[in-house]
Amino acid sequence: MPPKLKPHHSPALLAALTAAGAALALAGGAAWRDWPPAAFWHLVFAVGAMPMVFAAMTYFTPVLTRTPEAPRSLVAMSLVALLAALGIVGWFVRGSEALRLLSPWLGLATTLAFLQWIARRWRACLGRPHACLRWYAAALACLGLGLTAVGLSAIVPAWAGPLRAFHLHINTLGFLGLTAIGTLQVLLPTVLGQPDPAAARRLARDLPWSAGGALAVAAGAGAWWPLAAIGALAYAWPLGRLLVDALRAFGPRLWQARQASPLLVAAMAGLMLVVFHGLLHGVGIGNARNALPLFLIGFLLPLVSGAVAQLLPVWLRPGAQAAWQKSQRWRLAALARFRAAVLFVGGLLAATGIEFALVFGILGALWLLVAMLDTAHRARPDPRLPTGER
Repeated sequence: MPPKLKPHHSPALLAALTAAGAALALAGGAAWRDWPPAAFWHLVFAVGAMPMVFAAMTYFTPVLTRTPEAPRSLVAMSLVALLAALGIVGWFVRGSEALRLLSPWLGLATTLAFLQWIARRWRACLGRPHACLRWYAAALACLGLGLTAVGLSAIVPAWAGPLRAFHLHINTLGFLGLTAIGTLQVLLPTVLGQPDPAAARRLARDLPWSAGGALAVAAGAGAWWPLAAIGALAYAWPLGRLLVDALRAFGPRLWQARQASPLLVAAMAGLMLVVFHGLLHGVGIGNARNALPLFLIGFLLPLVSGAVAQLLPVWLRPGAQAAWQKSQRWRLAALARFRAAVLFVGGLLAATGIEFALVFGILGALWLLVAMLDTAHRARPDPRLPTGER
């Protein structure tokens, strides 16, 4: 049975999610400007995704450890992570050597501080913490390795190519991927209001496969392809089992209208597509430049859209307001099946190098941002009502 998600209001989460939607939309527009491609993708992933994931962990860690909600001072960690990410983007856009040397280490310091906070909550937990917390710790370790690699690439230019390849893969499959796989196994049963009896067993036994696979892919991508292929297969095995178990446990309920689960299933399928695309590239089929658009459109956008649809109403209006929260979930999950299909098809087009796929990403990001802003506006108290009824 997944842990019950406690009502909790966190400015870090709302600010980071809004930044994510804005960054994704702006990054889509920047694709047609004169920015270097690396700046474009760092705007999407570093500015949009990294603070968002920090904020999500800020919310879920107290739930998973059955400890008090996170202190508001933790907002600073998401802001420092955002600052480090902006520095990396500025490095690519302006060519500033100071930003190149400083930004990765600033991000690493933030990651280690955040990992230390999770470790303290782990020790404070009464009993054993939920197994998903191990996935968060492993994801942060992957982020730390990725930031170390990009920092070293500026110090050891001869190894810049392999280190950057390691940085790319350990951040996408490791940091973002492990966070997503762990969270999905808690979030999907919550969305459907039905326990997944296999979730605890999967979370306990699959982490070595997923984390080890991500590490092998990252290490082999810039040095030795057979190692990367072995890692991709190890990574795909538990992900495939998660998809099969979800279909077995929930069946047709996964595709019900007006709920977030179709988007979450599309995210899982999109991540499988990313791994498969990497294997094809390794044997000489496909272009590596298509992997990042595929990751964004086929995996990251449906994942964030599904998570926001389920959780944003609780964050905006914590407490016993079930009717309002349900109505806003319906709004945020509007056309979820259609959007999931469009984003998956967009991911397929991106994998084949069709540039029109970016339109799917821009539309998906704009939909997400507008829906979030609309929900935030609806969460504001109505001044026409008495104080007790707002």
